[in-house]
Amino acid sequence: MSSAQPLRAPAGLLPLSRPLMTGEVLDAAFRLFRSGLLRTLPYSGLAVLVLELPTLYWDFIFPGKRDVLLELAGYLVVLALSAAMLGVITLRLLAISRGSRPRFRTELLTVLRRWPMALIATIGALGLPLLLFGLGPAFNNVLPAGALVVLAVPLLWPSALIMVALPAFWCDGLGPFAAIVRALHVSRRQSWRMVGALVATLCMIAVFYVLVAIIVAMLSPLLGRADLFLISTVTSMLSLVVGAFGVPFVLAMLIVAYEDLKLRDLRRRGAAP
Repeated sequence: MSSAQPLRAPAGLLPLSRPLMTGEVLDAAFRLFRSGLLRTLPYSGLAVLVLELPTLYWDFIFPGKRDVLLELAGYLVVLALSAAMLGVITLRLLAISRGSRPRFRTELLTVLRRWPMALIATIGALGLPLLLFGLGPAFNNVLPAGALVVLAVPLLWPSALIMVALPAFWCDGLGPFAAIVRALHVSRRQSWRMVGALVATLCMIAVFYVLVAIIVAMLSPLLGRADLFLISTVTSMLSLVVGAFGVPFVLAMLIVAYEDLKLRDLRRRGAAP
C-alpha cells in the first residue's frame, strides 16, 4: 500500500499540498477540467475553430486553389488568435484551480497586454507538437500512418520538457524566454513523469478521435460516394467537438503538472516543507 497522503483540495486544487504521482496528476487534471468545463467550453470551441480555419477555408470555400503568401498569412493570424485563446483558457483554469472567481475583464486585459510575448511562449512551448500536426498531412501520402507514429515518438521527450513553459508564462507571469528556461529547469530531472502524463493524455484524446473515425466509417456506406462533402462536414464537426473538450483538458494537465514539478524542485532544493 502507498503511504502517500490523499490529495485534499476543499477550496481549490492549487497550491498542491504534496508532490503527486503520474496517475494523480491526471486525476487532478480531470477534476480541474470537470470543474472548469462549462466556463471554458466557449473559448476552447472558438480556439479549435480558429485552428481549423485554414482547412475549412481551402477545402470548402476555395477547394483546389492555393496561394502560398495568403496561406502563410492565414497561419500567422491563426497562431496569433490561438495564443490569445489559450491564454484566456489557461488563466480561467488557474483561477478555478485556486478557488477564485474567474473575471473575463481581467483575463482579457492580461492577454491583450501580454499578447506579443505570448506568441513567442506559445511557439516555444508547443512548437514541436504544432510542427508535427502541420507536417502530418503533408507526409500522410508519402509515409504510412505507422511510420508517422514511429517518427513522432522521439519528439515526445523534448516536447514533454518544454510544454510546461505555457503555464509558466501565464500562471507565474514570466517572460517567454524565462518561462522556457523555467520549464527546462523543473522538468529535466522529472522528464519521465512528463512523458508519461503526455502519453496518457494523448491516448485519452486519441480514443475520442478513434470514435469519430468509427462513426464516419459507419456513415460512409449509408450515405454513398455522392455525399463525400457531407461526410467531410460531419468529420470536421465531430473533430471540432472533440477538440473543444480536449484543449481545456490538456491545459489543465499542464497546469497541474507544472505545479507538481515546481513543488518537487523546491523540495529538492530544501526550500519547501
